[in-house]
Amino acid sequence: MKLRISFVAFLFLFPLLAFSQTPTPTPSPTPTPTPTPVLIYDLELEKTGRSVNCTFFKDGFLVVDPGAENFSSIVVLTDPNTFSFYQAADFVSGSYSEILDYAGRRNVVLFGSSSGTAATTDNAALQVIGPIDRSSKVGGGLRAEYSDRLTGYLLASGPEIEGASANGTTTGFEYGYAGFSKARAQFNKGLTKEVNNQSLDASGAVDFLEKYLSDRGIPGPTPTPSPSPSS
Repeated sequence: MKLRISFVAFLFLFPLLAFSQTPTPTPSPTPTPTPTPVLIYDLELEKTGRSVNCTFFKDGFLVVDPGAENFSSIVVLTDPNTFSFYQAADFVSGSYSEILDYAGRRNVVLFGSSSGTAATTDNAALQVIGPIDRSSKVGGGLRAEYSDRLTGYLLASGPEIEGASANGTTTGFEYGYAGFSKARAQFNKGLTKEVNNQSLDASGAVDFLEKYLSDRGIPGPTPTPSPSPSS
């Protein structure tokens, strides 16, 4: 009798065992990266100390991406003929970092440099620092803590360049230069909100600022046509 009950119980439980398999886990959705704001600063440059022909650095913008811990720049230059143009993005670019001073207060430091390439022989380094003293909405539904004002220095230099055609005619000439400029960066709330409202990243913000300058009559650098060689 005991054996019969056990067998009947087995027949009753078998369908339950057959269908009680472990369910396949549903894959978790890939989390969407949290958007981070881009900060725009107006850059002012003022020559200081001894220099050689270093008079043409005017102003520009800093494009800061705290989330990516980097920044880039657009520097406006004025040549000896008072023609202004901008040198974009990587004239100076580098790192964003936060440090504590001796009193335990948070500060932001931007430090970057550039080096000559086949397209340019300019070399520059920029460092600015300021206390993190603001927290506000910066467009695009984003909020950021940032420094309202950064101060420091720009060091720039470039060699003398002279180009010549095959028959020896000079086709271009640039004076060498070297010098320091005081650098002041002031947070631009309006432009910062514009780029974040458009959900632009740092690269898109640079493009936005290039158009902003061009619309105001300041073009990007263009090659100067070489004069025809003398026969």
